[in-house]
Amino acid sequence: MNRKIIGVIIILIGIVLFLNSNDILDLDIGNFIFTYWPIVLIGSGLFSLITNKSSKVGGAIVLTIGILFQLKNLDLFDVFNYLEFWPVIIIIIGISLIISPKDKWNKEDQDIVRPIAIFSGLNLKNTSNNFKGGSATVLFGGIDLDLREAAINNDKLATIDLFIAFGGLDIFVPEGWNVEVKGLPLFGGWDNETRNKGNKNLPKLRVNCIVLFGGFDIKDYRKS
Repeated sequence: MNRKIIGVIIILIGIVLFLNSNDILDLDIGNFIFTYWPIVLIGSGLFSLITNKSSKVGGAIVLTIGILFQLKNLDLFDVFNYLEFWPVIIIIIGISLIISPKDKWNKEDQDIVRPIAIFSGLNLKNTSNNFKGGSATVLFGGIDLDLREAAINNDKLATIDLFIAFGGLDIFVPEGWNVEVKGLPLFGGWDNETRNKGNKNLPKLRVNCIVLFGGFDIKDYRKS
């Protein structure tokens, strides 16, 4: 998820907490969070449907789950009373991620990438001649991002912001890139296997990340 979006969300949360602590708002924070937490799922699902042109299945699943939980919390409709087998749906989603075809690639030549995988998998190959970076979001899913045919112009800097929660991501870069990774791992991590780390004479890719219960790898090679 884009860092600006995360920043706006954090600011809004801080404003609400500040107003409530100064008696400007009168909210039972615990009850409010317990009741309306599904809005996070609904927003994530809508965001994925709007921005992710490659795969909308994951966004639709997250949106549906969020709506069902919100209806339940508002005592409007408790679908789980009628779908006692609903955990099977989660199992099916997991199986679909495991057996999804690996040779199906979405190709694009845009200068900025924004792949999103929510309860789904995505393979994206970028061939931009002026790659500038972008963002990638993984939530209960996986992404393979192939940048081996992309190029960073001259000595310019490209930046990718990653948000990974309960998922994984593989990034493949050209051998002539200097890749730098900075971020916050919470029960997760990353592995930068590129061979030109720290070489200031090469085009630089900076990766900023937040990783929660997941991980990602960056390589300048790909096994066939």
